[in-house]
Amino acid sequence: MDFLIEEVAKEYIYRRFPRASIGEKEKYVRDWKNKIKDSQALVRDFRERVGDPKGKKILDVGSGNGGISIAFAQAGADVSGIEIEEDLYKIGQLHAKSYGVTPIFYLYDGQSLPFQDNSFDYAVSASVLEHTDDPVRYLNEILRVVKPGGSLYLGFPNKWAPIETHTQLPFLTYLPKNLRSSYIKTFHRNPLADNNLHFYSYFDLLKMIKPSNDLYKWVIVSEEGKSQNIFKKSVRNVLKFFGIPYKSALKHILVILKKEKI
Repeated sequence: MDFLIEEVAKEYIYRRFPRASIGEKEKYVRDWKNKIKDSQALVRDFRERVGDPKGKKILDVGSGNGGISIAFAQAGADVSGIEIEEDLYKIGQLHAKSYGVTPIFYLYDGQSLPFQDNSFDYAVSASVLEHTDDPVRYLNEILRVVKPGGSLYLGFPNKWAPIETHTQLPFLTYLPKNLRSSYIKTFHRNPLADNNLHFYSYFDLLKMIKPSNDLYKWVIVSEEGKSQNIFKKSVRNVLKFFGIPYKSALKHILVILKKEKI
């Protein structure tokens, strides 16, 4: 594992993001280094909110360095990881081998998933949606390959968070699009195009999941939130009073989408 992080991951990150600052590159390396631990925490949350992944067919959509696929494989799931970058596809395989698990990784064109309809019990998409040019197609393809009654565990940064997740710049997403590049350049951050970075909100998601066929649709599973912090509970109650989903105000939006008949 140390070899993968220090040699493979660092080489990939420094080559993949040549215009990123040294600080950004090292942050990427640290994120990779913590990927398994973070992914194991994701699996625990998945188990609580969706169900036990053991013995289930799970699709990791945008598998990256393979951390999430590895964590689900460790939990006993039958995992397939899908990736558009060949380098990441190879790194995912190396990563899984170093942990002694065997998720199956696939390369695809970023358009159509190479699986038949209704192939998976569940799908996971963690911090991938913001890197997609066509999120509607992306979500519809996942809808197609998940079984009826199955779920998508979906997480992505909220574009209205005061600090943008990837660049760590305050109020970047509040600026007009034509000013963002100058703002990023001023603070020597990686250009948005290098990471194919887009910004979406909870309300953007509602538009993305409008039914596109006559058979099935994504439905957001209603959740009340687990935090017992008095301040956070108060905020949730105020938002609820005004009919605003509390998840729309979170820094990182995390929802469970269920495939249901129209």
